[in-house]
Amino acid sequence: MSEFVLMTTTERYRTVTDNPNLDKVADYEYYFFGKKKATFSICKIKSPNARILIQGVSEVFPDNNIPLKVFPKFDSVEVIEKEIYELDIDEENKIVRVQ
Repeated sequence: MSEFVLMTTTERYRTVTDNPNLDKVADYEYYFFGKKKATFSICKIKSPNARILIQGVSEVFPDNNIPLKVFPKFDSVEVIEKEIYELDIDEENKIVRVQ
């Protein structure tokens, strides 16, 4: 079973990672021309039956509770970090590890 999932929060929506079925491993912020565009959270899956809450931030839409099974899963943190750091191209496209 894949053990990790990548969650994204943007200006438009927030993916709630404070969930008893997830353990947050690390957060990464993505900056585009000096402006933060997204936060990526790597989470360890504790229960495959979890549901993920997505809430509107800049747009008004009802909270959405999505089953974890629809999210892509990964076997290791390193695989996810490799995907994240593909955005780290230059000073205008930067990834910063937060935790």
